[in-house]
Amino acid sequence: MKKLILFPGQGAQYGGMAKDIYENSPEGRTLLDEVFMNVDFDLKSIMFEDDTRLNQTEYTQPALFAHSLAVLAATGIKGDIVLGHSLGELPALVHAGVLSVRDGVRVVAKRGELMAQSEGGGMAAVIGMEREALEALCASLSDDTRRIQPANINAPDQIVVSGDRELIESFAAEAKSHGARKVMQLNVSGAFHSYLMEPAQQAFRDFVDDIEFNAPAIPVIQNVSARPETDPETIRVQLIDQLTHPVRFVECIETAVENGVTEAVEVGPKKVLNGLVRKIDRSISTSNIDTMEQVKEFNNG
Repeated sequence: MKKLILFPGQGAQYGGMAKDIYENSPEGRTLLDEVFMNVDFDLKSIMFEDDTRLNQTEYTQPALFAHSLAVLAATGIKGDIVLGHSLGELPALVHAGVLSVRDGVRVVAKRGELMAQSEGGGMAAVIGMEREALEALCASLSDDTRRIQPANINAPDQIVVSGDRELIESFAAEAKSHGARKVMQLNVSGAFHSYLMEPAQQAFRDFVDDIEFNAPAIPVIQNVSARPETDPETIRVQLIDQLTHPVRFVECIETAVENGVTEAVEVGPKKVLNGLVRKIDRSISTSNIDTMEQVKEFNNG
């Protein structure tokens, strides 16, 4: 009977996130101040006020990182295994002791900055399409110069595709005839988890090579391998690889169950991952901690 700590990714952000924790939890405030001190922009205002910059990748990613770690600081919650969705892998690595808070902030800020610079790509969420049919359609639309590929395997009936914008539009036009119930093009700045992230990946690799990675205190299920990883160099390589590889969330949850997980607690904004977990394996009990009210409920047992 193990507890999995889940860390959400981009898309869960909202104006005012973590402000109530900052104002009411000394531990949460200390953590947030450490994050704010280690970025060269006003992340505090971006998170706490009605600021449109919150939806820009270079600011979204540090905001999500900060909120998740503030929840952990305010509750003192400990997990047996950690799993982050895409960007969420970074606060997971901090919780597991692989990265310090300061280094984690530096890495998440660089990741967001580099990913925000990508151009020419798009993403779409696909509902109700068999994975084999989706992969076949991606392959038929791709060629040597342009590609579309699965980016997030979120649930048995929900996969996000990523690639050249024209191919995203072609995919959306054809997908229903291949079994999709719905295709929604996403409002994102780039084709995350696709080959179009290769320039960002190289610069990210150069940056991360200078960061110290420690052996984790608890296993980290990584998006690239969908396995619990404990070797710091493997974790470093896969964190870099993740930019161009799919988030294998379904397999990650299946792996968690194989490793004895019976409970999953999502820390940070909203509860998107709770819903995905229930679609994958309903034997896992799910909960989320986002607001100060939920922090108090957890702390009071």
